[in-house]
Amino acid sequence: MNAAPAGGSWFEGADAPTRRDLDTCIHCGLCLMACPTYRTLKLEPDSPRGRIWLMRGLADGRIAPDVTLVAHLDRCLDCRACESVCPAGVPYGRMLEATRGQLEQRIRRATPVRALAGLVLSAVLPHRERVHAAADLLRLGQRGVLGAWLRGAGGRLLPLWARRGLASTPALLPRAGRSLARVEAALPPGARMVEDADGVTFMPAGEPRGRVALHETCLMEAMFSHTHREAVRLMVIAGLEVVAPRAATCCGALHAHSGRREEARALARRNVRAFSGTFDFVVSHSAGCGSALREFGDLLGGDADAGAFSAKVRDVSEVLAHFGLPPAPHVLSSPRDDAAPLRVAMHDPCHLAHAQRVREAPRRLLRALPGVEFLELPDSDWCCGSAGVYNLTHPGMADAQLAGKLDRIESVTPDVVIASNPGCLLHMQRGARERGSEVRIVHLLDVLGEAYPPPPAAASHT
Repeated sequence: MNAAPAGGSWFEGADAPTRRDLDTCIHCGLCLMACPTYRTLKLEPDSPRGRIWLMRGLADGRIAPDVTLVAHLDRCLDCRACESVCPAGVPYGRMLEATRGQLEQRIRRATPVRALAGLVLSAVLPHRERVHAAADLLRLGQRGVLGAWLRGAGGRLLPLWARRGLASTPALLPRAGRSLARVEAALPPGARMVEDADGVTFMPAGEPRGRVALHETCLMEAMFSHTHREAVRLMVIAGLEVVAPRAATCCGALHAHSGRREEARALARRNVRAFSGTFDFVVSHSAGCGSALREFGDLLGGDADAGAFSAKVRDVSEVLAHFGLPPAPHVLSSPRDDAAPLRVAMHDPCHLAHAQRVREAPRRLLRALPGVEFLELPDSDWCCGSAGVYNLTHPGMADAQLAGKLDRIESVTPDVVIASNPGCLLHMQRGARERGSEVRIVHLLDVLGEAYPPPPAAASHT
């Protein structure tokens, strides 16, 4: 551990939490019961208010970043539920990420898990080809003799985080099956796809009602390929021209959350350049990625281009609600009884509800679907415990949040639960399987797609 600098503060340089931000907290305590770690542990240092006191102590040089302090900060899920209830507008997420960036620079915390996570963040996620290569390797572990061995004796030899990661991974498609170009065969009559060196553009049948750019995310493209394509198909149905720029890259959310600030900035700059065209909106279909994209202006220190980019970012639900879909041609029904409505509840991903403040748009889309009975899930915006890779690094705390989420799902007995974030989907689907639950946990786009089915001949391509 390095010594504190001459000024006494453990924070240094421009990339530190600002005194203005640190002094915003008025210690009212309204954040306490909104915080998942405080609800579970009832410890002040594991609350937003308590962590802000720790950050202030570091800024003033009154306390040092020892193992205990770092553990309190690391235990935060960065769900930002505290921001939704805070009357003073404390930018907690911004302060936490800046503090983690300072600690990442100042403290050596070398463990095998951290080293592997760093390798994935630096050498895999920013490179689309490597992401697909990693998916290819994971797919090998799901099939044949190797898959059977990993599900049996071989899996018991793996560390807990690896077993949880494999158990959370959905069935992966082969490389060709993940291609966004496969959506072309499922487009409405008259719509078309145009591909060039800059990327892929999907045109609606008539005059476009708007022009949007889709940010293709690492996990959505590789692990939720069908949902990824549904985003394009539904926006084309809504009459939009959809552009997927080839130069786009990882949003950098996981890098920022883990304190790797310079890497997050480099990825932000690449994305701002990639989306430099004329678009009504930049669309995200991942809550965590959308939150990161909306905050590029802050991350890049007020850069004008980054600010203009972030101002255009919208969740796909907002875009579909804004432009409007035509009446759905297919009536949805319960899998248990064709004459009964499909009972749909919605989990609000933290970075959609708290960071992006998007709550109503997905509900409006669901309520408009024929045959859907929409159910409000109790505590729908409480964290499920996924939090990026948190469920691998803090499995006990993550599972405590997951158990509460699954209990609340069971209390309303839905057929389907919407969770429009890949991390939430992976974590909640694993938990439901292990509990023996029959509830289907899917992205909003999957249910919308069922109400707007592609032509029968094209169904196999989606």
